[in-house]
Amino acid sequence: MRAKNRKTYVSRSNMINRELVVEPSPHVTGGVTKDLLMKYTFVALCVIAATAILAFGITALFMEITAVVVAVISDYLLSLIMKKKGPINTYSAAVSGLIVALSFSSGIPYSVQYSVPTMEPNIQYIAVAVISAVTVILFKRIQGLLGRKYVNPVAAAKLLVLAPIWSMALMPQDHSIIDISSFASLQVALQACYSYNAPFKDPLLTLTVLKNHGWVGGASSIAVIVVGTALLLVSRGYLKLRIPLTFLATTAIISASYGFINGEDIILRVAFHLFVGSVIFLAFFMAIDPATTPLTGLGQIIFAIGLGILTFALQIWGHFFGGSILALVIMNLTVPLLDRVGIHKPFGRR
Repeated sequence: MRAKNRKTYVSRSNMINRELVVEPSPHVTGGVTKDLLMKYTFVALCVIAATAILAFGITALFMEITAVVVAVISDYLLSLIMKKKGPINTYSAAVSGLIVALSFSSGIPYSVQYSVPTMEPNIQYIAVAVISAVTVILFKRIQGLLGRKYVNPVAAAKLLVLAPIWSMALMPQDHSIIDISSFASLQVALQACYSYNAPFKDPLLTLTVLKNHGWVGGASSIAVIVVGTALLLVSRGYLKLRIPLTFLATTAIISASYGFINGEDIILRVAFHLFVGSVIFLAFFMAIDPATTPLTGLGQIIFAIGLGILTFALQIWGHFFGGSILALVIMNLTVPLLDRVGIHKPFGRR
């Protein structure tokens, strides 16, 4: 009897001393599997893609098809090469390709389309194809072999591919000559971008309902909010709701404070920074990537606050309307540190 009890004690002791191994993120805490999440996300993105076609026309459709086809083919070819180390993941690749197309800047205001050079549609198709391939090959497959993903694949691929032509491809062309730190200049930008040849003459309606200029995925801010919220609720326990909420709240508070200090129209200032396509789309479909965002609740809040501050700073002083994508990559690199914030210390004794 004593021997049996002693054996049991040793077994429990070994269990206590055994090293706890934690798999790299994403960490699933709900009933949604990764494959099911990818299907939900793809359906949600298809709704956003449909609204983009209404705003941007046939160009948006061809961009979306090109990006998805290239991403899926790249994933399939790599699965043949990598075999067991990289099984085929069609839905994940399709989601990445669609995000590439929807996070691309397209369109140009009617008022400046004859005076400012822009990227031709056929060049846009080539750009999204290259970005999709780089996303899947370099930042999904190869980065995944490192044990964890350090940066959002689409954001990193877009910055890498378009860096040589930064001023031409990362932002619509008129943005390079507009200083939105000045409210008068911001009003001119809104009139130029979102009034002429736009679905609505009121800039606020255009910003929130339907716009044909800027990020393709941000064509309809209302559609992004509704579809993105539905996706978060369906996939709760896997996707992180506090990140988009904190990110958007931080952006709103900072922009409102900036407008108040400068005696501006606070509503217009806040609406611009919230509903410009890069912010609203990134908040719901890129900043919540489980693999490149913090695990702990406190870490997620710090991550989102930093994302909001950097986004606003890049927009105001960097004159970069798509500053959120650069801010996302910067904050992704802090995730290994933020994962240590808010971890509960074990209690008890041996």
